[in-house]
Amino acid sequence: MGIGHAAVALGASRAAPRVNAGILIFAAFLADFLLGVFGALGVERAHVPPDFSTRHYLTFTFPYSHGLVVLIGWGLLFGAIFCWVDRQDRVRALWVLAALVFSHFILDGLVHVPELPVLGQNSPKVGLALWNHMPLELTLETVMAVAGLLMYWKLDGGTRLSRWGMAVFMVLLTALTWTQLFSTTAPTQSQLVPTWIIAPIVFSGIPYWLDRRRVAARTA
Repeated sequence: MGIGHAAVALGASRAAPRVNAGILIFAAFLADFLLGVFGALGVERAHVPPDFSTRHYLTFTFPYSHGLVVLIGWGLLFGAIFCWVDRQDRVRALWVLAALVFSHFILDGLVHVPELPVLGQNSPKVGLALWNHMPLELTLETVMAVAGLLMYWKLDGGTRLSRWGMAVFMVLLTALTWTQLFSTTAPTQSQLVPTWIIAPIVFSGIPYWLDRRRVAARTA
């Protein structure tokens, strides 16, 4: 799932309005960032199915970045590190950030084939395989993007730049997500690893810049 992760993070800004949306979005994409790190270390990787040109999706071995139990742990660690950004309610910030990290497992569990491990590579794996119905899955993500943006727009202190800038960002990220439907040539592992690392930074860095004045107004 692509834009769906950012959509859930924007929606979560209603629960933690003093936390910059960029930090929330990075939390939602943390699993993919970790996949890049572990991929660079050679312990996680993507696999190209024989029917990629018609299925348009990869399969993965990623027990350390996308497992159920490990994401609970990564979420608590990430929340503990970054909850300081909300000086008035750090406990709320911790749990919102931790929940966003873990939400990656829930959302990916909807779209991946059964490959997300519960605990370790040899444990039971889950996945509802909505990617086998990709137009429906991408439409669902688009609806999520609209809902997340509308929830973000309702936050107090937003500026014209933050509201419309975030809208443009979500439209572009939605369009990028839809390109998956037209993929016929699979990327290589050497191409994927930098993308897994850099994309979460970019996808969170732009919203962080757009949201900075709103957060400053809320925390002043």
